Amino acid sequence: MRTLLNQKGGSRFMVYFWLLMLFLVIHTAIKLVPVYMDYSLMRDEMIAKAGVAQVLKDEDILKDLVNKAKELDLPLGRDDFHLTRDEERRKMKIETEWDVEVHFLFGAYERTFHFAPAANESFMSVNR
Repeated sequence: MRTLLNQKGGSRFMVYFWLLMLFLVIHTAIKLVPVYMDYSLMRDEMIAKAGVAQVLKDEDILKDLVNKAKELDLPLGRDDFHLTRDEERRKMKIETEWDVEVHFLFGAYERTFHFAPAANESFMSVNR
């Protein structure tokens, strides 16, 4: 306790404290950035597919979305995507959801993150 009261001990404590804070920030970023990047990439793919729905059939859109989910190692299959095509308003809505369990501090703390991206895009109608 005496070491913390003098100037040298207090400085050393502050260095260790800030190193611990830096470790926690970096550790959290390493765990969370890939999870949110996967969410963002999947959502972008859904928006892109909904935007070109006038030239693609629902089966082709589902196939492409499932392939993207496999590429990103997401726990999504064909039944996890919900496509709604509104020909009258010329809109395509794509929805899905999944959970990801993230373990922090080498398994000492774990948290489940829920993701539910949705795309609701207009498209031009094409006579087939």
